[in-house]
Amino acid sequence: MDTDTLRSALEQTGLTQYEADAYIALVELGSATAVEIAEGSDVPQSRIYDVVRELESKGYVETYEEGTLRARTTDPDELIETMGAQATLMTDAAAEIESRWEEPPAEDHTVSVVKRFQTVLDHARDRIANAKYEVEVVVTLNQFESLCDELAAAYDRGVIVKVAIARAPGSSDIEDPDALFDGVATEVRVRQLPTAFLVLADRTEVCFAPTARLPRNEQYGILVEDYTLSQMFDYYYQTAVWEAWDVIYTTRTDEWPKTYTDIRNCLDDIAPLVEAGNTVYASIVGTYRVSGEDADLVGRITDVNYIRDESTPTLASFVEPANLVLETDSRSYEIGGRGALLEDVEAYRIDIEGVDEACS
Repeated sequence: MDTDTLRSALEQTGLTQYEADAYIALVELGSATAVEIAEGSDVPQSRIYDVVRELESKGYVETYEEGTLRARTTDPDELIETMGAQATLMTDAAAEIESRWEEPPAEDHTVSVVKRFQTVLDHARDRIANAKYEVEVVVTLNQFESLCDELAAAYDRGVIVKVAIARAPGSSDIEDPDALFDGVATEVRVRQLPTAFLVLADRTEVCFAPTARLPRNEQYGILVEDYTLSQMFDYYYQTAVWEAWDVIYTTRTDEWPKTYTDIRNCLDDIAPLVEAGNTVYASIVGTYRVSGEDADLVGRITDVNYIRDESTPTLASFVEPANLVLETDSRSYEIGGRGALLEDVEAYRIDIEGVDEACS
C-alpha cells in the first residue's frame, strides 16, 4: 500500500491530513524530534508542535524532553483494532447494499426475478429452513452439498425431503448413496440429464434457476410465493424429474407407520389394502377447505377414489381424482391432497399409523 492510500485510511479513523502524515513519518522514524517529524512529512514546521500534541491527546504518540521535544508512537494495537473494525463494518455494509440491490422490492409480490444464482441459492436455504412438511429439490451433486446442512436440519424436523440429482449422461454412478444421503434425505433419485436448479418448499414456494450457460454469461432466477404458480413447477417435478427416474436411496420400508405428503403416493400404498377390506388407521394434518381453519384429524380410512395405471404417470394423470374418506369419532371427511377443490380437507401430511388385516 502506498503512502497516499495509507494516509487516506488513517483519515478514516478520525485523523486530520497533517496528523496522519506526521503519524506515518513517526512510525517510520521510531523516535524523533518535532523538527525531524516535520522534515519527514508534509507538515509545516509552524504547525508540527500542535499536530504532535494533538496526536498525543488522541493516544497515538507520547512526548518527552531530551533537550528538545521528542515523540515516539505508542503501541498501535488500539489503532489496528479500530481500523480492523471499520474494515469489517465497510465490508458488511457493502455486502448488505449488494443484498438489498438483489432483493425484490419490499412489496407483496408473488413472483420475483433476481439477477444472480447465488441469490436463488440463499433464498432456497431460507425456504428449506422454514419448510414444515415437504421439500422437493433438483440439484447437481455440488449444489446438494451446498444445501446439505439445511436439508439435514429439515429432515431432523420430520420434513419429507425428496432429492433429485441431475447428472450429465454418462456420469459415473454415485458410489455410496447411504453414506452421502443418510440423515439428509427421505428419498433420492437420479435424473440422467442436466436440468434447472429447483427447490419446492411445501409446494407453495419455489426457487428456480437455469443451469445452462446463457449468452454473455447472464444469470437470472425466479422466486415464487404462490400456490397456483407453484403447482406448475410441482407438476414438472413429479413427471419430469421424479416419477420417471430410479430410486438410489430411500428410508421408506414396508413397515407401518409411514408418512406421506403426496396423497397419490399414499393411495398407491393403501388403495389395495382398503379395497381388500383391511382397516387402515390414519391421522391427517391440513386445512378445512371452506373455512380455511387448521385440520388435525384421526380415524380410519373407509374408502378411496383413485385410478392409477402401473406405467409412468403422465401430466394428465395428476388432474384425475385422488382422495380418500376418513371416518373419525364424530363424522366422515373426504380428504384431498394439495390444491383440493372439492373435498372437505386439503391434506398437507398423511400418517398411516397401522393396518388391521381383514379376517378371511
